[in-house]
Amino acid sequence: MSIFSDLDMLYDYDKDVSAAASGYMTFATKISNQAIAHRYIQLANEAGKISEQVRKLIEKNGGIT
Repeated sequence: MSIFSDLDMLYDYDKDVSAAASGYMTFATKISNQAIAHRYIQLANEAGKISEQVRKLIEKNGGIT
């Protein structure tokens, strides 16, 4: 059984949020409907904001980003 620290979980969450942001931007470039593309760009921006907040928490807890 593995024991994960809060820092491990933050690193994992940051990885997932970064991947989501990349995916949303990819979808935005592949879709022809501008309204939907705009929504994907908004989602990517929000994921980027969350990633920034998570990286601040990682640094606060002694981790390296």
